[in-house]
Formats: sequence, C-alpha cells, structure tokens
Amino acid sequence: MKICIVTPSFSGGGAERIAVNLANYYAKNGLDVCLVVFEGVGPYRRQVGGSIKLIDLNVKRLRYDAWLKLRKVIKDESPEYVLSVMRGANIFVGLALPIMNNIKVAFREANTMEAFRRISWRRRLIHKFLMKFSYGRADVVIANSIDTKKDLVNNNIVQESHVKVIGNPVINDDLNEKAGGALCHDWLSSSDVLVVLHVGRLDVQKNQALLLSAFSLAVNSVPNLKLVILGEGEEKKNLEELASELGVKDSVDFVAFQDNPYPYYKAADLFVLSSDWEGFGNVIVEALACGTPVISTDCPGGPRTILANGKYGVLVPCGDAERLSSEIVSHVSNVDKWNFEELKMRANEFTVETVAKKYLEAIR
Repeated sequence: MKICIVTPSFSGGGAERIAVNLANYYAKNGLDVCLVVFEGVGPYRRQVGGSIKLIDLNVKRLRYDAWLKLRKVIKDESPEYVLSVMRGANIFVGLALPIMNNIKVAFREANTMEAFRRISWRRRLIHKFLMKFSYGRADVVIANSIDTKKDLVNNNIVQESHVKVIGNPVINDDLNEKAGGALCHDWLSSSDVLVVLHVGRLDVQKNQALLLSAFSLAVNSVPNLKLVILGEGEEKKNLEELASELGVKDSVDFVAFQDNPYPYYKAADLFVLSSDWEGFGNVIVEALACGTPVISTDCPGGPRTILANGKYGVLVPCGDAERLSSEIVSHVSNVDKWNFEELKMRANEFTVETVAKKYLEAIR
C-alpha cells in the first residue's frame, strides 16, 4: 500500500513534525511512503527515515507553480492514499484532486478560524472560499480537537458527517530515552531553583507576553522562581525587551529551538502554555509524557480536550495574568500533589502508533 504525505516544510512547527512522525511510522510498518514537501528546509528534515521517498517541490511559497508541481508528483507516484497535514497544503491538494479519481484523500485540520483574525477581510474571504472548495473534495477531514471540528462545521467549510476527530500523533516510543539525555542548563540542573518551562514558537498567538507578565508577579512570591522559554520566532526581540521592562530579565532565559526538548520537560517543575488559541497543543502532551504538571490557558483548540476539562492539568482564562500568576505560585511549589504516572498515561493516548492507526482507519 502506498501513501503520499504532504507537508509545507520541515520547520519546527507541530504539523511538520506530525508529517515526519507519521511517515516514519508507516514506513517502519511496511507501507510504501512518499513524503512530499513544498520547501524541504528545516530541522525536521534530518529526522526523515532513509526508506522514505522524499520529494522536495522546492517552492518557497504556496503559489501557482507549486500546485502544478504537486499535481505532477501525485500523478507520477499514483498512491492509493494522500494525507495532507496543514491548511495551505490541503488547499493545493484539493485543487489537484481532479486527477485523483482512484485515490483516497484525507486532510488534517489543526486550527480554528482564529488563525485568520490577523489578515484582511478580503484575504479571509478568499481563504474561506478555497477551503470550502478544497475540503469538500477530500474523502475525510481529520480535525485534531472537538473545537476544530465545531469551527469547520459552524463556518460551513464541511458537513459534520465529513469530519472525524483524532488527536495529534505526538509521542514516539523513544521519548523516555530522549528525556534521559544530557541537559546543559544551570537552572534546570539545580535543586536551588524552581523552573517554569514554556515551549513554542515566539509568536503573538502563543502570547508569551502574558506569561512574562504573570511570571513577573509570581516571582514576588517565589524569589527562586525562573522561567525558561524554549523556541524561536519573530517576537523574540519584543519579548526580551518586555522581560527587561518587567524587571525579570535575569530570571528569564530564552533558549533556541532544540532537536530534543524532552530533557527540558523532564527537569522542569511546571509547564505553562499561554496561547490565545491553539490547533491542538502538542507541547501539553509532551509535558504530560515527561510527568511534568501543566497550566494552560483555556483557549480555543485542544488544551481543554487534552487536559480533560482540568483533570490532568490546570486551565485558566485567556489573557488573565493575575490568575495565571496565582496558579503558578500555587502549583510550582506543590507539584507533588500530582499523580505523575497518571499524567504519563494520559499522554499515551496520543502516541504516534495509536493515532497513526486511527488515521488509516479514517481514510479507508
């Protein structure tokens, strides 16, 4: 059986890693896998297994010639199944569908329409039209959370019967080995400080500014509290300046993207997600898998689903720095209240193996 998986790039985002995780799992389990990427650059490229046929379209943006190249590749490869993992790629696959008479197609949708709020109304209108046109041609749309499914249906992108909810394939079977890897960070290696960890793209959606504001309040109650922000992005300079303005510059460390972030999760006392919206929240699952307690904003997307309405972590209102600060203070010094094994068991529901099987069942 042959499957083509389509991803925009190999950048450090969640969708790109999901594409690589699925490709590696399917190839390991005997499927003929073709991984098609629009622009084959980024840290996840080196994680692609050697038995996978990698096709780089070498286009920097999702433009017209990308659609033509994609159309030709799919025609030449003649897979039985096509799985596209991100919205822009989904649209281009949908435009190429007239040639796919005998190919079953699945689109993974990871975000609500909140992702459109920063673009003009004209672009939103065009984007929504293209989504409705393309998504209606897929055999199934896989939403990664209940919120995402509701958003697709409420915006008339697809009918409810056309959508299946399947969480993200986040956890690989080598996680424990990776989590035990070397960690070179003074704060995380010290028993004298308490460390709050955040992992994510430095972007206004992730609202690390809220986290910094909450942290600046929390550190007044917990003087030995430190914050490690792991990630890269266009907001880095603004966030560094904000940390200085809030007087916490020396208690905050901005760490670049890591191929293996799991030792950071394992060593941290608390993980905090501060997003205004999420597609799913892979980082929450990663933290749980390492037995690290989680506080997350109750934003649209996956956090409430992953944390089971607060059973496996703390949910706080979006934008509420005082509430977030209060929860950080309450939990960072009292992490033993959590059942760490229970947190890890929850994360096991989002292993690559479990979710990859569900994907194949859905597309068949």
